[in-house]
Amino acid sequence: MLWLLCGAEAAALTLNFYFVFCAYLRWVTVAIAPKLLTAQTFLVGALVMTGLSAAVAVVQVILYARGRGWFRPVLVVENGVLIVLGLLWFLHSVLGKGEPNVFATWGGLLLPCATLFPLLWPLMSFRPTPPGGGAR
Repeated sequence: MLWLLCGAEAAALTLNFYFVFCAYLRWVTVAIAPKLLTAQTFLVGALVMTGLSAAVAVVQVILYARGRGWFRPVLVVENGVLIVLGLLWFLHSVLGKGEPNVFATWGGLLLPCATLFPLLWPLMSFRPTPPGGGAR
């Protein structure tokens, strides 16, 4: 059960980070250097950042599963940050100028609520024990 929870957490963090990061990458690139926003640079930037977030998430959940209890608050904070960033993206889309972005509704609001909120309760309540049963 522990490894299932950890795998689901790593996958959910990576998937949500990809969608939320793409929106923020686009905003920052348009604001700073709009000429750099080509399909190739955008895709490379998004994939590099998603790959890094996946690697970090995998390391974190492995350490969490091995009994490093202090990773639990880190994972909870990451979930919270992604939910807040997604919510801000959604609100910016709905309250901003122009037509609301349907992608912001799916990637910023519905996907984090469907994947991250269900994982918060197990992360908050489940405490893996370190090898040997002792505290670290």
